[in-house]
Amino acid sequence: MKKLFAAICVALITLTGAHHANSQVKEMLGIANHLGVNLNVGTTGIGVEAATPITPFVQARLGISIMPGINFHVDSDVTLNGTYNGTPGSVDSEIQLDGSLKRVQGSLIFNVYPLGNRFPLFIAVGGYFGGRDMVKINGFCPDAKGLGNSVEVGDYQLPLDENGYAKGALRVNSFRPYFGIGTGRPCPVGRLNFMWELGIQIQGKPYVWDDLNKTKVDTKFIEDSDDTFQKVMDHFTVYPVLKFTLSGRIF
Repeated sequence: MKKLFAAICVALITLTGAHHANSQVKEMLGIANHLGVNLNVGTTGIGVEAATPITPFVQARLGISIMPGINFHVDSDVTLNGTYNGTPGSVDSEIQLDGSLKRVQGSLIFNVYPLGNRFPLFIAVGGYFGGRDMVKINGFCPDAKGLGNSVEVGDYQLPLDENGYAKGALRVNSFRPYFGIGTGRPCPVGRLNFMWELGIQIQGKPYVWDDLNKTKVDTKFIEDSDDTFQKVMDHFTVYPVLKFTLSGRIF
């Protein structure tokens, strides 16, 4: 997460510095001759972008989005296999799994304006990268200490460590193509501009990731589950993006 943040910050600074080199050529060609800075809020969290025109019909924007730590809880059953009172057997227990939507994503998106300067309707094409842990999962079952069992996450068995802790995620692709539509300009003609957009990230079917063993979880339970995690895996092969942006032009 820190490396992603640092890389995008360097790229944003580079875009700013690029204005001072070959400014006459860029002004003549209309390439990177202006720089806009955007603040946005939406289903990807809170974000900031730098934007510049490529042609009168295309603007590019590079940004970072931070989803705050929105948390939810799911109660899940655990069958503990061990020796009780000297006799091998199993008992049922329960664990509360905590899900967190907190993550950081980078983005590189191109706004294509089919009507040019006549109307700021755009088609957005690009991608999001980083932030592959869509939902982070943590839990603790004190009864499972030393037993090495697993807990149900959707239809899958997420292992517990020897101390009874579960740690994993619902993970998606590292790079997620993005397509959207909206109005407005990230690098406005005037000083300020409002922009909205609606789109989707194509992220693939989320899968259960085991942070303890650093591997994808393939082991399933016999019975199908319909808990919150399974619903996310079933319905979020694409991630909806609705974003509202305030844009300002620096030069």
